[in-house]
Amino acid sequence: MSLLELREASKTVGSELVLNKISLSLGSGDVVVIRGRSGVGKTTLAKIASLLLMPDEGVVEFMGSDVSKLSDFSRSLMRLKYVGYVDQEFTLLPRLTVYNNVELPLALLGVPKDLRRGLVVDALNSVGLKSVEERYPNELSGGEKQRVAIARAIVKKPKLLVADEPFSNLDDEAIQTVKEVFRKLSRESGTAVLITTTDLSTDYGLGITKILANGKLT
Repeated sequence: MSLLELREASKTVGSELVLNKISLSLGSGDVVVIRGRSGVGKTTLAKIASLLLMPDEGVVEFMGSDVSKLSDFSRSLMRLKYVGYVDQEFTLLPRLTVYNNVELPLALLGVPKDLRRGLVVDALNSVGLKSVEERYPNELSGGEKQRVAIARAIVKKPKLLVADEPFSNLDDEAIQTVKEVFRKLSRESGTAVLITTTDLSTDYGLGITKILANGKLT
């Protein structure tokens, strides 16, 4: 059974049909990279896949449940428990330290405080950030913010990780580090990983590649 199933999902933004009957299936451990030029609807697709946004038409099933039939609260709880989302805008909370930003999902899930520290440190170490725990987002570079956002998304070891443009602010070394994080999650934790990118030429060597253009996924 698929972990995430999109069937004939369509979405209009403004007056533009950005997603036209999109179908996509991800099982545990799958890695799918969605390529497409800027503005073609990759972020919209990422938000639908991460249960942040519902399509106008079509079906979104996650862990066997038709998500459209759930209440907003139930959908939010499902996201909190099982979905990690990396926003290309980072969305770090400016008044929280790096440590507290990454810790937040664990605190919301009720993970005991004595267990949270090890999970947070491991997540930050995995993305190559070992000495920034007490810094604030405004003290970080764009690439560091990107990696903190990734650490926050993976700290709870989600069943599904959706990363919208996760490589856009990273140098080559950091890209390799993050790629290895994604591989490890998929292979060792069985996490399904969906990645979007505007890079149409680089072979990231991560799972299956699909192209989003003119509202269609090929």
